[in-house]
Amino acid sequence: MIDIKKYLSVVAILLVTIILGVFATNIFITSLTQLFSLLINILAELLITIIIFSTIITYNVVVDKKVNKSLMKVNFKIVNFMFPIIIAISSLVNIPRDGIRRIYIKLNNIYIYNNKYNLDPEDILILIPHCIQKSNCKFRVTSNIDNCARCGLCNICELVGLKEKRGVNVFVATGGTLARKIIIDNRPKAVIAIACERDLTSGVQEVSNIPVLGVFNKRPNGPCVDTNLDINEVEDAINFFTSK
Repeated sequence: MIDIKKYLSVVAILLVTIILGVFATNIFITSLTQLFSLLINILAELLITIIIFSTIITYNVVVDKKVNKSLMKVNFKIVNFMFPIIIAISSLVNIPRDGIRRIYIKLNNIYIYNNKYNLDPEDILILIPHCIQKSNCKFRVTSNIDNCARCGLCNICELVGLKEKRGVNVFVATGGTLARKIIIDNRPKAVIAIACERDLTSGVQEVSNIPVLGVFNKRPNGPCVDTNLDINEVEDAINFFTSK
């Protein structure tokens, strides 16, 4: 005679085991969910705090209030991390990106100006865009700025004079690839870059191992054609790096 009771006992044990396993698993998952939710909340609060901190520091810098150099350095790292997201959001809500980029360059410049440098002029590299040159000029200065005829119709003449007067290196870059090559080949200890908001921002982000002071070009004829610059801003930057 077959004893069904033993079979039923084993099945009952199996069922109890499964039920207890499911119950224990649910408790474990609930605990994990609560823990995960707690971690998410802590991270969100930390992120919000960091963003508020960065915004306060950025505001104080932009309105020319004195900010501790260490706090400025930490803030610039935060802004560097958030910048692509900020630019993306500004595009979505139709906020002009160049205005955001100007703030970024000001943060960069103010941070650099809060440091001390005493460089030789030959260790300073000035990078200028090709659009500074008069568009109908027949002389090619991208390979050598000394090819300038010094007619005075664009700022190239003044930059050649500044090169001779101060002993700095001046190069014309036709784009980001050439600009990077010029920096790699010359290995300067500091860069003074003249460009539009977009090119300055990308340049500062790419060159992280040496200080880059950004100078905005002026565009009375629109972007990328017959632009100009304030030569005094460039000379002020040279004076700063050489502690003059």
